[in-house]
Amino acid sequence: GSPGLSSAQLSSLIAAMGGSFNANTQQVVTQYFFTVPIGDLETALRIEAVRMRDVLATDALWRQERGAIEQEVAQDYSNPQYLFYSRLLAQMFAGTPYEHDALGTRPSFQKTTGAMLKDFHRKWYAPNNAILVIVGDVNPDAALATVKRLFEPIPARTVPARPKIMLQPLKPATIEVVPDPPSGLAAVAYGLPAFTDPDYAAGVVLADALDSRRGELYALAADGKALSGGFDGTALPVAGFGYANAAFPRGQDSAALVAQMKAIIAGYVDRGVSADLVEATKRREVAEAEFRRNSIAGLAAEWSQALSVEGRTSIDDDIEAIKKVTVADVNRVAKKYLHNDSAVTVIMMPHESGDAVASEGPRSGGESFAPKQTKAVPLPAWAKKALSPLAVPTSTVNPSVTVLPNGLRLIIQPETISDTVGVYGRVKNRPELQVPAGKEGADQILNDLFSYGSTKLDRIAFQQALDEIGANAQAGTSFSLEVLSDGFARGVELLADNLLHPALPEAAFKAVQQRTAQALAGQLQSPVYRSGRAFLKAIYPEKDPTLREATPETITSLTLEDVRGYHEKVFRPDLTTIVVIGKVTPEHARAVIEKYFAAWQATGPKPETDLPP
Repeated sequence: GSPGLSSAQLSSLIAAMGGSFNANTQQVVTQYFFTVPIGDLETALRIEAVRMRDVLATDALWRQERGAIEQEVAQDYSNPQYLFYSRLLAQMFAGTPYEHDALGTRPSFQKTTGAMLKDFHRKWYAPNNAILVIVGDVNPDAALATVKRLFEPIPARTVPARPKIMLQPLKPATIEVVPDPPSGLAAVAYGLPAFTDPDYAAGVVLADALDSRRGELYALAADGKALSGGFDGTALPVAGFGYANAAFPRGQDSAALVAQMKAIIAGYVDRGVSADLVEATKRREVAEAEFRRNSIAGLAAEWSQALSVEGRTSIDDDIEAIKKVTVADVNRVAKKYLHNDSAVTVIMMPHESGDAVASEGPRSGGESFAPKQTKAVPLPAWAKKALSPLAVPTSTVNPSVTVLPNGLRLIIQPETISDTVGVYGRVKNRPELQVPAGKEGADQILNDLFSYGSTKLDRIAFQQALDEIGANAQAGTSFSLEVLSDGFARGVELLADNLLHPALPEAAFKAVQQRTAQALAGQLQSPVYRSGRAFLKAIYPEKDPTLREATPETITSLTLEDVRGYHEKVFRPDLTTIVVIGKVTPEHARAVIEKYFAAWQATGPKPETDLPP
């Protein structure tokens, strides 16, 4: 809490507003996020103004909070991906403030006092060191007037000088991380341009081109040489890095996989990234920027990142720079940074330790601000409005709903917030009931095989066709398409072709079958899976369909005909719903969906898709 707003009052206000409230800490910034109904904008701003003025940071309060934070940190340090990331930072940026993530450690918390926290707040939480971003259904003039009234009286303070980042030349190193993941991960890391580097935009295009589904790193998985393959890039104000990565099962030679990735990177440096792939990557970056405009909270986060971390004046700055990137720029940056002789190699070996292990993503930094209690407490006068009955606004969602002659249900909602169209579909299904006995895992194999294109376009050609319109598409029983408005018809054509006529090539089937069996072998032994399995057995009766599970044995027993048969049985228009939302008229949307889905016909009776009582 803060003077004038206790933690109990803060919790009550957050609960009363019904919004979401969180924070994220990175090496160079802490960001606080509020998402609230428009009527509570002033209350949210008052809370932030109170918190900017001062903080209640006594040793007693810190002792209460420290336990919760230590639990969060314990979760992160039992996460194999987080351990991988933290070890990589330590090696890439040794001797600089970037060498550690902003998460903190138990030993650092033990040394922290309430006085230290209060001093940190006094030094850094100054209005002249803050950026406020407001996104949503607001009147800009009225919102700005409120901000001035609440924040202008807070006095500016001199902010300490930030530490200088003195980067050292990258030195080759091999790091072995030994947590307890179900599968291994190999990575080869290189320096990349920082946010402040004139080559930053070219570095973004290079990293995304290397990560392309048409690229050679992705092909490691597509060809069955790894469980996954790709390239991740990240940047900080004065440093950046990226790493080629591939996941592998227990027993696979990680050294050989590292050698393959280094050879792939060397090949790109020698030959250069193709002009076609560079242009496709730029189109995708432009499209992705437009897609991000569809989320209020997401757009606020984008603006916060651009202004407070990257030092831009607008979220459009990066996109405008990316549009100007040339093939020569990309290949020049590749030659400058992608040096195997100074690369850092990280190997995360799969083994069984018996230790607890988390299963989430590679990075943390998030803090939980969930209310610890919401009992009634007296509130400041300015906050009592938040407790008044919520005025629910009139909904503007008024979709057209039709059922096509083949039974497909179509829902269309026009929106003009961005120049995009989203298509989201679902085929009602239940693998527990629809997969034949002894063929468990057929649904997993089919889901992975959709990425290999259609009977008309193979994997590379299909991805190239998506790249030409900057679209994202995903086929399966849950399928989707994100596309700019002018590519809507072509995007739907590609999605329908992939969904209704998947290629299902024999070589791809064997590759997917092998990597799925290998991945399952590790997953079945992981603590996360085993605890979840024990829970299911405890609450469901014996032989309940929910208890069916795929194993390496059921996966390896499958044939391509089993997978084709499963596709024919499960994918039916009369069990499918498609939602189209975005910058499109109902008439045009229906005409396009009918053109590419109307010929789809169901055969035989509908399968059972509801589990027994």
